[in-house]
Amino acid sequence: MNLSGRLIDAFLALEEARRFSVAAERCHMSPSAFSQAIARLEQVVGVRLFDRDTRTVTLTAEGEVFAAGARRIAGEMQTAVDELKRRASLRVGRVAIAAPPSMASAWLPALLAVFRREHPAIALSLHDVVADRCLDLVLQGQVDFGLNAQQGNDLEFASHLLFHEHFLVLCRAGDPLAKRAKVSLRDLKGRDMIHTVRTGSVWQHLKPLLIDAQVRDSGFEVAQFGTVAGLVAAGFGISLVPESALPLCLREDLVAVPLSNRGAVRPLFMIRRRDRALSIAAENLWDRIVRDREEGQPPRIAP
Repeated sequence: MNLSGRLIDAFLALEEARRFSVAAERCHMSPSAFSQAIARLEQVVGVRLFDRDTRTVTLTAEGEVFAAGARRIAGEMQTAVDELKRRASLRVGRVAIAAPPSMASAWLPALLAVFRREHPAIALSLHDVVADRCLDLVLQGQVDFGLNAQQGNDLEFASHLLFHEHFLVLCRAGDPLAKRAKVSLRDLKGRDMIHTVRTGSVWQHLKPLLIDAQVRDSGFEVAQFGTVAGLVAAGFGISLVPESALPLCLREDLVAVPLSNRGAVRPLFMIRRRDRALSIAAENLWDRIVRDREEGQPPRIAP
């Protein structure tokens, strides 16, 4: 059955106007084309829908039944069109993002606040998760896109490199390292190192560097940078933290010193599923994040 929206519109126009000429004009059709459309509709449904004479057009009993369904279909179609228009104009929508805890607590909330002010009807949600979990959430469709130090494989993920961020040595203010403008990994030899969890991107990027630096394992492996700061302040060792985590770590009794080693950086990618298009709202936020990072890189610690 080829029952098009155009045929339904023609039926409803004639059902309301009860005159072929008036209904044809409303549908922006010639009288002959309109008559053919009604005939085609009756052919498709297999019954006569209108009784006609030289003066009047009335619905048959079957036409009355069809009219109720046609009005419902037309209403649902209009509701769907209106909803799409609202989404296109960002008057409604939902966007879910996943990001590492350091990003989720640093510049990203400020950017989301700006987006919320510009598009208050868009519902936002943010999942602060480690790298592997971020990939899972994107792949499972639980979030629209993620910010992650791992870009995933090319078959499943599309990615965009936002920037690289440097690592810094977090130590107590009284530590000899705190007086340095920069620190090399060689300077960390034999120092007790407080690690972040091994499933996170920080550990995954630092592991080969720390092996070469011959640091000692403090025995502490924690998930939150605030905990890292507390352990460093208590004298259990030093730690390496990314720039984006500094707001979570810095205290009056702690100092962050830049690492001079060229490899002491990690990338940050925006990732999404390759086989699924973003919603209009999600694409708008994606573009906003890319534009924000292109116009101004995240704050850097001066060497």
